[in-house]
Amino acid sequence: MNKNLQSTLRMLVGGAIGFFLMYWILSSPLEGVAFSEYSVWVNGCLLIVLTGLLLFSFIRYRQIHRLLNQPLTGDAEDLADQQMYRWFSDGTLSLNVILPLSLVLVSLNLVLDQQLPLVIIGFLFMIVGLLGSLRFQTLVQQMYPERNLPDISESDYAKKLLAASDDGEKHVMLEGLYKTHSLVNMMLIVGIILLLFYSLSTSSSQLFSIFVITFILIVSNAKYYLTIRNR
Repeated sequence: MNKNLQSTLRMLVGGAIGFFLMYWILSSPLEGVAFSEYSVWVNGCLLIVLTGLLLFSFIRYRQIHRLLNQPLTGDAEDLADQQMYRWFSDGTLSLNVILPLSLVLVSLNLVLDQQLPLVIIGFLFMIVGLLGSLRFQTLVQQMYPERNLPDISESDYAKKLLAASDDGEKHVMLEGLYKTHSLVNMMLIVGIILLLFYSLSTSSSQLFSIFVITFILIVSNAKYYLTIRNR
Protein backbone atom coordinates (compact mmCIF):
# COMPACT_ATOMS: atom_id res chain seq x y z
CA MET A 1 0.00 0.00 0.00
CA ASN A 2 1.58 3.31 -1.05
CA LYS A 3 2.00 6.25 1.27
CA ASN A 4 -0.66 8.41 -0.40
CA LEU A 5 -3.30 5.71 0.11
CA GLN A 6 -2.19 5.19 3.72
CA SER A 7 -2.44 8.95 4.36
CA THR A 8 -5.90 9.08 2.79
CA LEU A 9 -7.10 6.16 4.92
CA ARG A 10 -5.71 7.76 8.05
CA MET A 11 -7.49 11.03 7.25
CA LEU A 12 -10.76 9.18 6.63
CA VAL A 13 -10.47 7.19 9.87
CA GLY A 14 -9.47 10.33 11.79
CA GLY A 15 -12.36 12.28 10.28
CA ALA A 16 -14.84 9.51 11.15
CA ILE A 17 -13.59 9.32 14.74
CA GLY A 18 -13.72 13.12 15.03
CA PHE A 19 -17.26 13.22 13.63
CA PHE A 20 -18.62 10.58 16.03
CA LEU A 21 -16.75 12.11 18.96
CA MET A 22 -18.20 15.55 18.16
CA TYR A 23 -21.67 14.03 17.75
CA TRP A 24 -21.40 12.29 21.11
CA ILE A 25 -20.18 15.42 22.88
CA LEU A 26 -22.86 17.65 21.40
CA SER A 27 -25.67 15.14 21.95
CA SER A 28 -24.52 14.17 25.46
CA PRO A 29 -23.68 17.44 27.19
CA LEU A 30 -21.05 17.11 29.87
CA GLU A 31 -22.60 19.97 31.79
CA GLY A 32 -23.45 18.84 35.24
CA VAL A 33 -20.69 16.27 35.43
CA ALA A 34 -19.04 16.73 38.82
CA PHE A 35 -15.48 15.49 38.62
CA SER A 36 -15.28 15.53 42.42
CA GLU A 37 -17.70 12.59 42.47
CA TYR A 38 -15.13 10.46 40.68
CA SER A 39 -12.05 11.74 42.47
CA VAL A 40 -11.84 8.70 44.76
CA TRP A 41 -11.69 6.35 41.79
CA VAL A 42 -9.31 8.56 39.85
CA ASN A 43 -7.02 8.96 42.86
CA GLY A 44 -7.07 5.22 43.47
CA CYS A 45 -6.23 4.42 39.85
CA LEU A 46 -3.45 6.99 39.80
CA LEU A 47 -1.88 5.62 42.98
CA ILE A 48 -2.01 2.05 41.64
CA VAL A 49 -0.50 3.03 38.29
CA LEU A 50 2.21 5.20 39.88
CA THR A 51 3.18 2.48 42.33
CA GLY A 52 3.22 -0.10 39.53
CA LEU A 53 5.42 2.08 37.33
CA LEU A 54 7.83 2.70 40.18
CA LEU A 55 8.09 -1.00 41.01
CA PHE A 56 8.50 -1.87 37.34
CA SER A 57 11.36 0.60 36.89
CA PHE A 58 13.01 -0.71 40.07
CA ILE A 59 12.77 -4.29 38.77
CA ARG A 60 14.33 -3.23 35.46
CA TYR A 61 17.11 -1.45 37.35
CA ARG A 62 17.88 -4.57 39.38
CA GLN A 63 17.79 -6.77 36.28
CA ILE A 64 20.33 -4.56 34.51
CA HIS A 65 22.59 -4.56 37.56
CA ARG A 66 22.36 -8.34 37.82
CA LEU A 67 23.32 -8.71 34.17
CA LEU A 68 26.21 -6.26 34.53
CA ASN A 69 27.71 -8.41 37.25
CA GLN A 70 27.76 -11.55 35.09
CA PRO A 71 31.03 -12.37 33.25
CA LEU A 72 29.89 -12.75 29.64
CA THR A 73 31.82 -12.98 26.38
CA GLY A 74 31.11 -13.35 22.65
CA ASP A 75 27.52 -13.84 21.53
CA ALA A 76 26.27 -14.00 25.11
CA GLU A 77 27.70 -10.53 25.71
CA ASP A 78 26.00 -9.16 22.57
CA LEU A 79 22.66 -10.64 23.62
CA ALA A 80 23.10 -9.20 27.09
CA ASP A 81 23.77 -5.74 25.59
CA GLN A 82 20.54 -5.92 23.59
CA GLN A 83 18.58 -7.08 26.62
CA MET A 84 20.01 -4.35 28.85
CA TYR A 85 19.21 -1.74 26.23
CA ARG A 86 15.53 -2.86 26.16
CA TRP A 87 15.35 -2.94 29.96
CA PHE A 88 16.95 0.49 30.13
CA SER A 89 14.34 1.85 27.68
CA ASP A 90 11.50 0.23 29.67
CA GLY A 91 12.72 1.71 32.95
CA THR A 92 13.34 5.17 31.52
CA LEU A 93 9.89 5.24 29.93
CA SER A 94 8.23 4.19 33.20
CA LEU A 95 10.01 6.90 35.16
CA ASN A 96 9.19 9.53 32.55
CA VAL A 97 5.49 8.65 32.77
CA ILE A 98 5.55 9.04 36.56
CA LEU A 99 6.17 12.81 36.39
CA PRO A 100 3.04 13.83 34.40
CA LEU A 101 0.83 11.37 36.31
CA SER A 102 2.13 12.75 39.62
CA LEU A 103 1.27 16.24 38.39
CA VAL A 104 -2.25 15.05 37.60
CA LEU A 105 -2.56 13.62 41.12
CA VAL A 106 -1.36 16.87 42.71
CA SER A 107 -3.50 19.05 40.43
CA LEU A 108 -6.61 16.98 40.98
CA ASN A 109 -6.38 17.25 44.73
CA LEU A 110 -5.40 20.91 44.77
CA VAL A 111 -8.11 22.04 42.34
CA LEU A 112 -10.87 19.96 43.89
CA ASP A 113 -9.70 20.70 47.44
CA GLN A 114 -9.31 17.03 48.29
CA GLN A 115 -7.02 15.41 50.80
CA LEU A 116 -3.71 17.08 51.58
CA PRO A 117 -1.91 13.70 52.10
CA LEU A 118 -2.55 12.86 48.45
CA VAL A 119 -0.94 16.14 47.40
CA ILE A 120 2.11 15.26 49.48
CA ILE A 121 2.16 11.73 48.07
CA GLY A 122 2.01 13.20 44.55
CA PHE A 123 5.04 15.40 45.26
CA LEU A 124 6.87 12.39 46.73
CA PHE A 125 6.21 10.38 43.57
CA MET A 126 7.57 13.31 41.56
CA ILE A 127 10.78 13.48 43.60
CA VAL A 128 11.30 9.71 43.54
CA GLY A 129 10.63 9.66 39.78
CA LEU A 130 13.17 12.42 39.12
CA LEU A 131 15.81 10.80 41.34
CA GLY A 132 15.11 7.45 39.67
CA SER A 133 15.58 9.00 36.22
CA LEU A 134 18.94 10.43 37.25
CA ARG A 135 19.95 7.09 38.74
CA PHE A 136 18.95 5.27 35.58
CA GLN A 137 21.04 7.61 33.43
CA THR A 138 24.14 6.68 35.42
CA LEU A 139 23.65 3.08 34.25
CA VAL A 140 24.59 4.04 30.70
CA GLN A 141 28.25 4.47 31.60
CA GLN A 142 28.26 1.10 33.38
CA MET A 143 26.56 -0.61 30.45
CA TYR A 144 29.08 0.77 27.95
CA PRO A 145 32.34 1.32 29.92
CA GLU A 146 34.46 1.13 26.74
CA ARG A 147 32.82 4.24 25.33
CA ASN A 148 33.52 7.82 26.35
CA LEU A 149 29.94 8.68 27.28
CA PRO A 150 29.28 11.92 29.20
CA ASP A 151 28.07 12.00 32.77
CA ILE A 152 24.50 13.19 33.32
CA SER A 153 25.81 16.02 35.54
CA GLU A 154 28.04 17.45 32.79
CA SER A 155 27.03 20.64 31.00
CA ASP A 156 25.75 20.20 27.40
CA TYR A 157 25.02 16.54 28.20
CA ALA A 158 22.76 16.11 25.16
CA LYS A 159 25.34 17.52 22.74
CA LYS A 160 28.13 15.37 24.20
CA LEU A 161 25.95 12.25 24.09
CA LEU A 162 25.10 12.94 20.45
CA ALA A 163 28.77 13.50 19.64
CA ALA A 164 29.71 10.20 21.29
CA SER A 165 27.10 8.27 19.27
CA ASP A 166 27.81 6.62 15.92
CA ASP A 167 25.83 7.30 12.74
CA GLY A 168 23.43 4.40 13.30
CA GLU A 169 22.58 5.52 16.83
CA LYS A 170 22.12 9.11 15.66
CA HIS A 171 19.73 7.94 12.96
CA VAL A 172 17.65 5.99 15.50
CA MET A 173 17.54 8.94 17.91
CA LEU A 174 16.64 11.47 15.22
CA GLU A 175 13.96 9.19 13.79
CA GLY A 176 12.45 8.84 17.26
CA LEU A 177 12.59 12.59 17.85
CA TYR A 178 10.95 13.37 14.51
CA LYS A 179 8.14 10.88 15.12
CA THR A 180 7.66 12.34 18.60
CA HIS A 181 7.55 15.87 17.17
CA SER A 182 4.88 14.87 14.62
CA LEU A 183 2.83 12.98 17.23
CA VAL A 184 2.95 15.84 19.75
CA ASN A 185 1.82 18.29 17.05
CA MET A 186 -1.16 16.11 16.16
CA MET A 187 -2.11 15.47 19.81
CA LEU A 188 -1.94 19.15 20.74
CA ILE A 189 -4.25 20.04 17.86
CA VAL A 190 -6.66 17.27 18.90
CA GLY A 191 -6.45 18.62 22.48
CA ILE A 192 -7.42 22.11 21.31
CA ILE A 193 -10.40 20.69 19.38
CA LEU A 194 -11.55 18.65 22.39
CA LEU A 195 -11.28 21.68 24.68
CA LEU A 196 -13.28 23.70 22.17
CA PHE A 197 -16.10 21.13 22.09
CA TYR A 198 -15.98 20.81 25.87
CA SER A 199 -16.39 24.59 26.20
CA LEU A 200 -19.31 24.60 23.75
CA SER A 201 -21.11 21.66 25.36
CA THR A 202 -20.67 22.71 29.00
CA SER A 203 -20.56 26.52 28.76
CA SER A 204 -17.39 26.25 30.84
CA SER A 205 -14.78 28.33 29.05
CA GLN A 206 -11.49 26.54 28.39
CA LEU A 207 -10.00 29.47 26.47
CA PHE A 208 -7.04 29.80 28.82
CA SER A 209 -6.08 26.15 28.22
CA ILE A 210 -6.56 26.64 24.47
CA PHE A 211 -4.28 29.70 24.51
CA VAL A 212 -1.60 27.85 26.51
CA ILE A 213 -1.64 24.80 24.21
CA THR A 214 -1.58 27.04 21.13
CA PHE A 215 1.42 28.92 22.54
CA ILE A 216 3.26 25.63 23.22
CA LEU A 217 2.43 24.42 19.70
CA ILE A 218 3.79 27.59 18.09
CA VAL A 219 6.97 27.68 20.20
CA SER A 220 7.78 23.98 19.67
CA ASN A 221 7.28 24.26 15.90
CA ALA A 222 9.27 27.50 15.70
CA LYS A 223 12.11 25.89 17.69
CA TYR A 224 12.17 22.80 15.46
CA TYR A 225 12.03 24.55 12.10
CA LEU A 226 14.45 27.35 13.09
CA THR A 227 16.90 24.69 14.30
CA ILE A 228 16.89 22.75 11.01
CA ARG A 229 16.69 25.97 8.95
CA ASN A 230 19.87 27.41 10.44
CA ARG A 231 21.93 24.24 9.81
